[in-house]
Amino acid sequence: MAIAIFAAAWHFSDVLIRPVPRVPLESGILVTTVDDSTITLVGSERARKGGAWFLEWPGGSAVAGELIDADHARVVRRFRALDGRPAAGSGVDLGPYPFSGDPRRSLGMRFVEVSISSSFGVFPAWFVPGTRDTWVVFVHGMGAGRGESLRLLPVVTGLGFPALVTTWRNGPGAPRSKDGLYHLGASEWEDLDAAVRHARRLGARRVVLVGYSMGGAIVAEFMRRSDLAGAVSGVVLDAPALDWHAAVQLGANQRGRGAMLLAPLAEQVVSLRTGFRWSASGPRAWREQFRTPAPILLFHGTADPTVPIEPSEAFARALGDRVTFVTTEGAGHVQSWNFDPERYGRTLSEWLTRTVATSSP
Repeated sequence: MAIAIFAAAWHFSDVLIRPVPRVPLESGILVTTVDDSTITLVGSERARKGGAWFLEWPGGSAVAGELIDADHARVVRRFRALDGRPAAGSGVDLGPYPFSGDPRRSLGMRFVEVSISSSFGVFPAWFVPGTRDTWVVFVHGMGAGRGESLRLLPVVTGLGFPALVTTWRNGPGAPRSKDGLYHLGASEWEDLDAAVRHARRLGARRVVLVGYSMGGAIVAEFMRRSDLAGAVSGVVLDAPALDWHAAVQLGANQRGRGAMLLAPLAEQVVSLRTGFRWSASGPRAWREQFRTPAPILLFHGTADPTVPIEPSEAFARALGDRVTFVTTEGAGHVQSWNFDPERYGRTLSEWLTRTVATSSP
């Protein structure tokens, strides 16, 4: 019995620390009609919400943009082809990133593919030039890859900020560690440190860090442990994993009573496999992690099924006026932009302009 319980806890720990490809939000959504500018989808509640989604099918991809019309059976949205056009009567998968590929292919932006070297290995990154001496450095979440940043690049580069879109160990396209496991920020922060050092060598006087999901935990550990934390003039967090214990509890609650009973043992197994210290995450760690005075912009959806919103609420209360906290009603995990791109972009633009104007070198 003890062996069976430990094996179950080991499997539970895999959910948190073993990399897996990110799956679509919905699969097999039926396309009824499509032309150069519109697409009609059937049977998707998510597709009738928000401002923009990514569509993918075998051999092609597109953006489902502005909502034009909807009733109980169908959804009509603006359509922008990236690779081909799905056939009427076929199925498409829906994902959160309404862009595919690199900045040039997706957004028409000039960029350079660069390599960032750290003590661990060499990591691919995109660099989009700008005119300012403050750079914006992006840190993706679990299984997401650099494409997660494409939603925000037009705002950032439109304000003249150079952008460095990074990867980290075990992420898509990046080197794998010997154990092949996520360490929940405890080691991955070193890869962000290498990226910030790269930016500084190329002329960045200050940096703004943008962290999605687990990328938020990586940013938090960088802020606590890097001697470059003082060069950070601002932090943007989107659905950040600032309390891993709370995320485990949410996942256990969704899986039922058995998982809830296994959760404490699964946390011990995570520590055994990765060396992660649970005391390094959550309310007791926040003031040490964010000890510098850099202002923070925090987005979180109220319907996040992966990283609960309650720690973000508590984080905003704990750090007070330093945090600009923006909630998005009904948005799931890292979907605040998708639900209201205009509001997200406007908020980010105003915050970036204000933050850089008031920060000192």
